[in-house]
Amino acid sequence: MAEAILIEGQRAWLKYYGEGSRAFALGLLNLVAHRFGMDALRPPPHRGGEQARDIEARRLAELREQGVNVPAVIGEGRAALLLEHTGDSFNQCMRDADDAGRDRLVKAAMATLADAHARGAYLGQPLPRNMTWDGENVGFLDFEEDPLEVMDLPTAQARDWLMFGYGVAKYYDHRGEVLQDLLIEAMERAQGPVVEQANEVTARLQSLARLLKRAGRSGRVLAQAIFALHAATSLGLVLLTVVCVDWLIDGQVDLLGMLG
Repeated sequence: MAEAILIEGQRAWLKYYGEGSRAFALGLLNLVAHRFGMDALRPPPHRGGEQARDIEARRLAELREQGVNVPAVIGEGRAALLLEHTGDSFNQCMRDADDAGRDRLVKAAMATLADAHARGAYLGQPLPRNMTWDGENVGFLDFEEDPLEVMDLPTAQARDWLMFGYGVAKYYDHRGEVLQDLLIEAMERAQGPVVEQANEVTARLQSLARLLKRAGRSGRVLAQAIFALHAATSLGLVLLTVVCVDWLIDGQVDLLGMLG
């Protein structure tokens, strides 16, 4: 839980860390993800109290070192952190915007996420509710869990795209093709192993997505995210395969020359 406070006229956030919970639900999800080979969906441990505070403080320091826009830690308590204010709720900005405005916000977020990955970073839960917007820059929040406890870096970065795609899909309920095109553009900057992981997970979820399309708005949103991400990562894999084959044939990437 986070509470807005004022310090010398400047807004800040006091975040409290309650006791950890959800052990059964997380264990079940971990079992299912492992059983069906979807490592990117494995949940990291959800701790509470001082442990959660320490994880978030460490992750914030790591991400700031990597040049990612996250809050500075202003102070800390026994099970609390005082965090810098980095902008308005991205979720609220998406709600308030028209279609064109949402597209601009999503493009900015995708570019920021891709840049963070290029710096070797991973976010964990880049959902709109865990992001900020100050009119120019996208920021990220909520780091009390660490995905690298249960997966490697490429898988954690693939998880970021899966989380982000699901998070924004509800704003593209009737514009799925637009979200798909935005994701295709974003995937051009993703590393091969990241694209492969995201593609593998969404491929395994295709049958579920077809069922979810008939399960109300929440189901449609999840299905929309699965289909859009799968299409985007499939194109990325096709291009990657073509480039690799091109290189193996004669040691040159002729395709790049043609495109140039």
